[in-house]
Amino acid sequence: MANNGQTDTAALLAMLSERAAVNVRLALVADAQQWQLHHGQVTLDDTPLTQRAWRYSTASFLELPLPGPTVAALLRGEEQDVHGLHVVVPGPPASSASTSRLRGQEEWGRVATPWPRTEWTINRDANMLQTGHDLLVGDGPPFLNFDQALSAFLHQRPHDSNAGRSDLWRITLPQRAGWLSQITIGPDLLTAVVDGEALDGAVLELSWAAGNERQSVDGAGAYSFALPDGLAPDSLLMLRREDQRLDWRSFPAPTYGRARDASVVWEQPGPELDLLLANGEGQHLECKQQVPEGDSRKKMLKTIAAFASQDGGTVLIGVRDDLQIVGLPEGTNVDKQVLQVVGMIRDNLEPVPSYEPRVIEHDGKTVLALEVSGGGQMYAYRDGQRAEFYVRVGPNTVPARHHEIAAGFRQAPTAATF
Repeated sequence: MANNGQTDTAALLAMLSERAAVNVRLALVADAQQWQLHHGQVTLDDTPLTQRAWRYSTASFLELPLPGPTVAALLRGEEQDVHGLHVVVPGPPASSASTSRLRGQEEWGRVATPWPRTEWTINRDANMLQTGHDLLVGDGPPFLNFDQALSAFLHQRPHDSNAGRSDLWRITLPQRAGWLSQITIGPDLLTAVVDGEALDGAVLELSWAAGNERQSVDGAGAYSFALPDGLAPDSLLMLRREDQRLDWRSFPAPTYGRARDASVVWEQPGPELDLLLANGEGQHLECKQQVPEGDSRKKMLKTIAAFASQDGGTVLIGVRDDLQIVGLPEGTNVDKQVLQVVGMIRDNLEPVPSYEPRVIEHDGKTVLALEVSGGGQMYAYRDGQRAEFYVRVGPNTVPARHHEIAAGFRQAPTAATF
């Protein structure tokens, strides 16, 4: 199966119809004497779930097992009675669903699991009933509005206004045959901890541009590969059975501007920094010798805004343009440097992008890394009363064109989506 693609809805309906029960989460909005589906999550899993029901006058949130044919009927757009509520589905049924094959620990839609999974999503009609912004008080925890309740119900996390949710259905198939629960990368050794429910015949393979090594997996446990020259750029660690991939991790470089993979532990950050610098400054990497002062601050802030407006990036402070690691000046109070950068971003960028400052020690030198997440919208550098927008073109930060700005605002989430 490809990592991404489309699946005919008929195949999903058949998959649901043949199951006696599936685990379902439904978010419903009151519509006259019935309830309209706002978002539904289906897990094709036998794991028992804790049943929940939050009921309010304008919204309801349900978590419960349902017969597979009942869920298939909802997917077809047919009205159904669920937990004492008459549920209707907006719009005609979709002909296909977007399909994503995700490795273990990969976050998508604010969800990450230790094992790989396949997910199908069907987007909602833009003209469907909108959610309200009133206080929710009833048979469930109180919330300021629907979006906060939905985030708490689905993720047990605060609502993120930058995380748009346009999917009507999300169907997840966990794949627990085998997965990589932790990878530890040292200067001369890579150790992978393998777990799974069906590891017979599995092989663990590490490959890179100049070669590959493999070893048979005889059950859950730790497996090691020697790295006499350190971990090579573009390395790929694959757990597979013949041509079936079970789980994998790639190491082209530390992931730019995205949530760090908790399953990958770098025993020494030096190799991680070397990988990050391997391809030089470019679309996702900018180097600064020191925390800029005065007018030179604007250049770094424009780059951060460009990273956030596109697909993320990393700013390394303590590295020269020629990629020489010089570190922060001796005697520098690193905490104060971090607070200085945080203040610059807060005071000059709108909205404030999602980013993570990290301190990396390398050969006795200290480097400050700012990992900026791509936000799915345009972020502005504020110069007085004027908002300026920028994008990244190769190693350069340039003013955004009108169509780029317009496209960025079109894809930005609105208060009515989640």
